[in-house]
Amino acid sequence: MDNTKQYGICHLTSVHPPFDIRIFHKECKSLANAGYEVFLVAPIKNPVQVDGVSLIPIKLSKLRWVRMWEVTFKMYWKALSVRAKVYHFHDPELMFTGILLRLSSKKVIFDVHENVKLSLESKDWLPKVLIPFLKIAYFMVERFAILFYSKLILAEESYLNYYPQKKSIVVLNYPLPIHTIVVKREISSPIRMVYSGVVHPLRGIWEMLELVQRINELGTEVTLDLVGEVRPPALEIEIKQFILEYDLTQKVFIHGNVDFNEVRNFLEKTDIGLALLKPIPNYRESLPTKIFEYMQQGLPVITNDFPLYKKYIEVTNTGICVNLDDPKQVLETVIQLLESPQKLQEMSENGPKVIENNFNWKSQEEKLLKLYSKF
Repeated sequence: MDNTKQYGICHLTSVHPPFDIRIFHKECKSLANAGYEVFLVAPIKNPVQVDGVSLIPIKLSKLRWVRMWEVTFKMYWKALSVRAKVYHFHDPELMFTGILLRLSSKKVIFDVHENVKLSLESKDWLPKVLIPFLKIAYFMVERFAILFYSKLILAEESYLNYYPQKKSIVVLNYPLPIHTIVVKREISSPIRMVYSGVVHPLRGIWEMLELVQRINELGTEVTLDLVGEVRPPALEIEIKQFILEYDLTQKVFIHGNVDFNEVRNFLEKTDIGLALLKPIPNYRESLPTKIFEYMQQGLPVITNDFPLYKKYIEVTNTGICVNLDDPKQVLETVIQLLESPQKLQEMSENGPKVIENNFNWKSQEEKLLKLYSKF
């Protein structure tokens, strides 16, 4: 750690929580540890300093359309009050804030967390008829805004197909390095499965519930812990109805949103990690961070057979990839895995080793710090 304070950096988010894993725990803390003076403007009640990062509150309306009108200028004035040299924002709704900051002679970085043009198809609050027009409008606005920014940071390799490569660097969302002791993992009975992340139909909630129900029907006892926010809230009622209808009250457990550190506790107490996403374009090109977190904790992974996912899971022998369009094949493949303790053990042992040697945040931190050293 370099204790000599370098120039000021201000991260901006109006959408993400203040202690978001990528924004706070990875990027902000890495920069603070490297000696930069780091600020984070985020939706938090009171100003506080944590791990060398100064968090600054921004208060915005909870009404989506009101916030969209007010966020640009509120965030701009709040950002200017920090007097940083580089401003690093994380939300598409802050694109015009980024332009204003650049016009104020600041260096500006846009951190692209997702392919928004593709992700618009999965926004259930948008009228379906408007989506084709919104995709075109977003593309045009984003192309214009990018002209003003100093650099783009992309969270996925595939995004290089959509953004100017000369202006972009890829900083993948690999997990933070932790020391994991590889031990022989005894598969429990019932076998405990876990899903960590936002619970949503597009993220495979119904496929996961049906899989658990069918496996139990066939005589193999499995449970499922759902660890994450349920969206929309009304979905939780439907999930509970399914649980009651198929007598899964002692098999499926809804835990809701939990703290970053608590997620790890859940993973340590389970046997297999699930990430069964709907085959929409945005998910095909974006690798869920949860997959790496499962691997890091020694959990064999069951996920989609997208080419990107197979590159990380099948090639490293840390799980299996299945085709959600063929439920019968999914069930047979999963049952076969559950009945192969030696195979599960091999996958469990491979996961932490692969993360430690190949896929952890340290390699991405180096790219981030190299970028900032050039400003």
